[in-house]
Amino acid sequence: MTETLATTPAITVDDLKHKAIHIKDMTEAEVRLVAEERMTQMVVIGVVAVLAAVSLAYYLGARRR
Repeated sequence: MTETLATTPAITVDDLKHKAIHIKDMTEAEVRLVAEERMTQMVVIGVVAVLAAVSLAYYLGARRR
C-alpha cells in the first residue's frame, strides 16, 4: 500500500511557521537552562575556592603558634 500525493496532506506556510516558532521556543529554553547551569557551576567553584583559601589561612595560622 503506497500513499499517493492526493492522500498526503499538504504542508502549509502556517504549519512551517508554527514549527519554526516551536523550535525557536525550545532552543531559547535550552539556552536559558544551560546558562543557569553554567552560573551554578561558577558559584560552586567560587565557594570551593573561598573555602580552600580560608582553610589554608587557618592551617598556616595554626602552625605559627
